[in-house]
Amino acid sequence: MTEPSALANPDSGICEIQESAGSVIKSLIPARKPHMSDYETYKLISSGHYGSVHLVRHKDSQQIFAMKKMAKRNLDNPQSVEWAYLERDIQTFADCPFVVSMLCSFPTRSHLCMVMEYVGGGDCGTLLSTRGTFSVPLARMYFAEALLGVEYLHSYGVVHRDLKPDNLMITPAGHIKVADFGLSKVGLMIPKTNNFKESAEDIAREYQDREFCGTPCYIAPEVILKEGYGRPIDWWAMGIILHEFLLGSIPFDGDTVNEVFKTVLYGDIVWECDRAPPLDAQNLITELLRKNPVHRLGTGGAFQIKDHPFLSDLDFNNLLSQKPEYIPQLLSDMDTSCFINHSDINKHLVSEDEEGTSENNDGFDFQNYTSSSEKLCKLCITTTSMVNVEDPKSPPECTAASNTDISEMKESVPVSDRDDAITILLSLPSLSECQAQDDRKSVINLSLEQQNSENAKKGKKRRGSIFRRILSSCRRGLSRDARVFACCHCCPRTI
Repeated sequence: MTEPSALANPDSGICEIQESAGSVIKSLIPARKPHMSDYETYKLISSGHYGSVHLVRHKDSQQIFAMKKMAKRNLDNPQSVEWAYLERDIQTFADCPFVVSMLCSFPTRSHLCMVMEYVGGGDCGTLLSTRGTFSVPLARMYFAEALLGVEYLHSYGVVHRDLKPDNLMITPAGHIKVADFGLSKVGLMIPKTNNFKESAEDIAREYQDREFCGTPCYIAPEVILKEGYGRPIDWWAMGIILHEFLLGSIPFDGDTVNEVFKTVLYGDIVWECDRAPPLDAQNLITELLRKNPVHRLGTGGAFQIKDHPFLSDLDFNNLLSQKPEYIPQLLSDMDTSCFINHSDINKHLVSEDEEGTSENNDGFDFQNYTSSSEKLCKLCITTTSMVNVEDPKSPPECTAASNTDISEMKESVPVSDRDDAITILLSLPSLSECQAQDDRKSVINLSLEQQNSENAKKGKKRRGSIFRRILSSCRRGLSRDARVFACCHCCPRTI
């Protein structure tokens, strides 16, 4: 968190602004860390083992976000704590139109909270359960956009490890964003370059820790065998997803988890003649579901999948400009009708004040969980700009107020009032002349002295009134020029 620079001169009492308004505001990052009190919780969107996702509104900007709350009591081992921090790190740096981004993160007494963009169109898993199978054009477009999201993650050494339709979110415009990085694995957090050529074997065995995780129906054979795995496990999951998009079912299934794993390891894909997808789609699914990751399509790079005939008609550089076949019908930006109704589990909606003392995990300190992305700074900039526009007293831009002379003060007074007041002021007698007149009045009779005394009082009163008008106008002009800018109403620091 960058501290705001000191721009005020205490001697002059006027803020000496050294930069334009835009650059000054951009240099401001909230001095106070993000906190639960910044958001108003409305409703529950979804829930799982580690916590829940809620619809919230940022109180200052009135923008809608999704807040993921992970209960600390469920993070009871070092691995789960590590995954929570990895999820935060991945979504903090992610800047891709096909990946859900994050605003900020912070701990509370009993939860770790991540504020993310709200993707109100639901997810592909819910859409499959309500709509059934997708048409070939819709499945192709969804698959291609998810492909770009996975390619972006792989370029930074991130393996998702839990790709499935439930984690492919649909935007209100009908496009796809990859979400939920709770099980992701991070390699080198730098873009891959072509200077170092990795072999297919190295990519297939990128990680040797043999962690077993994921959703059973989408787990690749090398994960089940615990042989070490790498980025190709995501392409296996993408093959399962494409099969589910076109046929409404997964190719390897079973009544128990062990039966599913046995089918994944030794079973073959069976195409039914009456409901088989197009031949190019069948070929792409088959190539993505190769048992050996070295021979799997995509192991050498995402370009192998992009060049497949099933996707050859797509322009991957302009997917967002294409109109999807399905666009969610949302009544407002707070509409959650595209998600499964979780009204029966509102126990997650307990507020922080009602939770009492949390079950603190021994040995785990979550104070350093707080983070903020560039989007948080942009949000504060936007909020400040909106406040200044709505405030009629706020100037359009912050101008330099140092070395202000009387001519600049004069310009701040309306022309008609300023000229009239100064003309009257100059036509009045000076203070020395008034004193001489008072001396001459002493030799005049009492009645004339009383009359002149009353006239003198009126003249002084009139001069004082004119002086006050000029000074008041000057002060108003100076206050406009040297107006204080604040990042937000909750920020204790101002310029």
